[in-house]
Amino acid sequence: MKVFFDTCVYAAEALLGAAAEQMLEATERASWRIRASAYLLDELERVLTEKLGFPLRVARLTRQRVAHRAVLLDPPASRHLVPGNPADSPILQAALAAGADYLVTNDRHLRTLHPYEGLRIISMTDYFELLRNEGLLP
Repeated sequence: MKVFFDTCVYAAEALLGAAAEQMLEATERASWRIRASAYLLDELERVLTEKLGFPLRVARLTRQRVAHRAVLLDPPASRHLVPGNPADSPILQAALAAGADYLVTNDRHLRTLHPYEGLRIISMTDYFELLRNEGLLP
């Protein structure tokens, strides 16, 4: 199983910790492959510092943690665009280029595309429930 987590999952882990961290750890324990892109890492650092007010040091440590647990890819140019929010297109493109089974996001523009060319786009809550149903979470 290949999973691409959107920026919001990693931001939730930095902000709230528990549930997002449990999801990421359960995904790793299941040996499901986590994918990420340079764009996602850049966006994560920007969101943490500019929107959420985290110090740059914390944002960079979070970036390193994500890069450590994920296989990074540099997706090629793509025709896939997110209607209503083109800024989300690099996330969709990277998930598709990764061959991900799931794109986990709380972004409504991305979620309205579900399913998209074999990619299941689900919320963090739905992914948490999927892990629970697979016996990967208590």
